Amino acid sequence: MTKAYDIRIYGRVFNVGFRRYVHRYAVANNVVGFVENDYADDCVHIVAEGEEKDLERFTLLCGEGTPYSYITDMKIEPLPVTEKHNGFQEIR
Repeated sequence: MTKAYDIRIYGRVFNVGFRRYVHRYAVANNVVGFVENDYADDCVHIVAEGEEKDLERFTLLCGEGTPYSYITDMKIEPLPVTEKHNGFQEIR
């Protein structure tokens, strides 16, 4: 079953390779969508779509972070599936 999530990750997630880390694991887990820094909310924002088991694995990896990051909070909210994403984009 295809699902979609809006994910926001808070903590030390800027300038530590976090978006690249998320991108790599999205591609490895067949997840489409995008990742971007949200400076207004002081978090990394991810929109992810994929099969339920792939998304579960992906969100667990996002919660682990990079060796240089430090995650203080992670919010996951369901979104309607759009199937409009073609691949996974790292927005700068």
